[in-house]
Amino acid sequence: MYSSLNELKQQNQEISHLCDVLCILVKQPSLNDNPFVKQLMTQFKEKVWIHLVFEDNNFYSSLINSDDEKVRETAQAFHDSAKEIKHRFSDFIRNCCSHAESDSEYQAFSEKSHEVFTLIRNRIAYENEHIFPLVEKML
Repeated sequence: MYSSLNELKQQNQEISHLCDVLCILVKQPSLNDNPFVKQLMTQFKEKVWIHLVFEDNNFYSSLINSDDEKVRETAQAFHDSAKEIKHRFSDFIRNCCSHAESDSEYQAFSEKSHEVFTLIRNRIAYENEHIFPLVEKML
């Protein structure tokens, strides 16, 4: 279980680094069709999906079944928030690598990208500050 926790922490760090880079790149309309940006975006999508699935399968069921009511409530709220993230992220994925035809279309994509990056960063911060310490207590 400890190695799984370390894997989740490593995934969070990699996802955070990709967010940092992509936040800068999506501000540049001239990079709209850049194959390297698309490659990074694809890598970001894959890492986030893998992370969401990995965390569901490894820790949250243990936390939800804890004897401690506060742990269960925290885990349940976090698990429930994953549904919203998955929904918004799925919507983002459908459009993230398509070519924007106009400046306004690209601006909308850039804004949506930043919303998703912020959502993912907030989730990572919450995991690091609240969920991982609960898991470490259980170990």
